[in-house]
Amino acid sequence: MNGNVQRSSRLLVRNGEAIPALRTRIRTPLGIDLLVATDGDAITASDFVARTRAKSEPAPHPLLALARLQVDAYFARQLDRFDVPLALAGTPMQVAIWRFVAQLPFGETISYADVGRALGYPRAHRAVAMAMGRSPFDLFIPAHRVVGADGRIKGAGVGSTRRALLHFEGPLRAVADDAIRSSGRSPRSGRPPRPSR
Repeated sequence: MNGNVQRSSRLLVRNGEAIPALRTRIRTPLGIDLLVATDGDAITASDFVARTRAKSEPAPHPLLALARLQVDAYFARQLDRFDVPLALAGTPMQVAIWRFVAQLPFGETISYADVGRALGYPRAHRAVAMAMGRSPFDLFIPAHRVVGADGRIKGAGVGSTRRALLHFEGPLRAVADDAIRSSGRSPRSGRPPRPSR
């Protein structure tokens, strides 16, 4: 087995048969890696993980190679939405939420409540938040694009991956710039603007 092909410690079960998952590690410009797993038919999971010193190697399966190409294109700002096949396994409501969120374009955000309303669950903002927290697909289901009704990131610390992804895509920069402008400061420096001459 080469360096980045590993058998998942968690076996997938299909039709009562345990199937080991292949996985690969994809480097990102965020200083962390994206670990992506497949059962051969679809991507079964993706998780941001700490970067290791292991060198990147070719993906061991065509789906993993496709995932790598799309992740690289995303970070080159050349991909609006991922279209790798995902093995969505959850409640019918979770799957509906994940499918909806997967269609959100690069750089756009939506509130938890708006996702619920769009799916016919007008009071389901907490269920949407729980579904986002339980998504097994970091990046491919862009949970970072779902924010609070006030436009702020909920449940994410200062150095969170969600915050880094939103900053990379742009909406976080725009929200911060708007807040700074409304305070009378310059968006670039945070200082009050210079008086015009």
